[in-house]
Amino acid sequence: MTTITILATSDLHGFLPDTLADVPGDPSAANAHAAGILAAHAAKRMTGVDDATLLIDAGDYLLGSAYATFTARSAERESPLTRVASACGYTAMALGNHDFDHGTALPASQNPHLHERLLCCNVTDEEGHPIFHPYRLVQARGIRVGIVGAVTGALPQLTAFRNTQHIHVLDAVESIRTTVNRIRADVDLLIVAYHGGIECDMASGRPTQYDTGEDQAYRILSTIPGIDGLICGHQHRTNHGECHGIPYVQPGYQGNSVGFISYQFEERRISRHETAMLHPTTDKLEPLDPTTTMNLRLDEYRTWLDQPIDTGRFGEYITLKTGIRLQRFIWRKTSDGTTTIREFHHSFPKPYTASVFRLTWEELRTCIDQGLIQADMIPATEAPLGGYQVITNTPEAFPTYRLESRTVDNLFDEYLHWLKQ
Repeated sequence: MTTITILATSDLHGFLPDTLADVPGDPSAANAHAAGILAAHAAKRMTGVDDATLLIDAGDYLLGSAYATFTARSAERESPLTRVASACGYTAMALGNHDFDHGTALPASQNPHLHERLLCCNVTDEEGHPIFHPYRLVQARGIRVGIVGAVTGALPQLTAFRNTQHIHVLDAVESIRTTVNRIRADVDLLIVAYHGGIECDMASGRPTQYDTGEDQAYRILSTIPGIDGLICGHQHRTNHGECHGIPYVQPGYQGNSVGFISYQFEERRISRHETAMLHPTTDKLEPLDPTTTMNLRLDEYRTWLDQPIDTGRFGEYITLKTGIRLQRFIWRKTSDGTTTIREFHHSFPKPYTASVFRLTWEELRTCIDQGLIQADMIPATEAPLGGYQVITNTPEAFPTYRLESRTVDNLFDEYLHWLKQ
């Protein structure tokens, strides 16, 4: 009898474990003692990793924290995050929507250093050719394992147009179905790593949210035969169990959990699988060895955090991004009155939240009188009732009953990237 164990992570977003934070409140330290980018390595040590244990990530690894933004500045070389992934020994890594926040350039530049282990079956170039491998085939103790990677089909709605204008994002379910059918006969175990969430109760099939096509884990397992296990993510939630007899895991955010699925084989056929589980990671887990952590360039990273940043163009950027002209953004400043990258990052309610309020004409005038909005922003003519949108990083300054939406977006990373263009 042969046992194959799948370890799963997702949505690590380049977060450091808090044990490597420079000071309390470091903007890239993972929350609640999560093991962050080292969770996978620590979990592998716990389980006594060998060639029968495969580590798979379900996306959003390369971007999403201040440290990830720092590492992405030099896309022409191997980044510290890539070195960590290599040290952890990932078998395969699906791409998530945030991994495309700089277009395809960043993952494409890191893929050779990862030995082409970044997977995505539903993104092609304009001629229809896959940009990344749709799947990977590996051998583990004589068992043939196939791993399929996919990103949510809502990618074009989740990132700037410039990042997807030269690629085609295909329907995730149909692309996974095509890829599964292509390799099923050649493997004994087939795992799907899908960077999308769960849209239904996985036991009953009852919808738990509107079906926008962004999250389709239930549809994948209920309509595509031939899948032996699913790793999903994207929603930053923790879930695990079985759906139509197929185990699945959703391992949370920042490395706060690692998913486990174990399969037993007799004569290369699955005889039994263990119910999927999630194991919390804590600061008690053993981190990477010092020879690896020295490659994280932490001193350079901290120096970068303390560099001044030009916030003067943020209004221009946010108007281009959202179309909203009325704004109220307050930036934290250091003792000398400048705003550093660190303070700029700390100015956003976590995680990267910007609130949009819709005001009446009278409420807008009151905001101007209170100094919340500059007088020169006032429109020349009165708009219809509720015709004024204000976007802000200080929602407490505006009437809560006028809150229209809260957008969670990586404004920090996007603005720094936009300034360079």
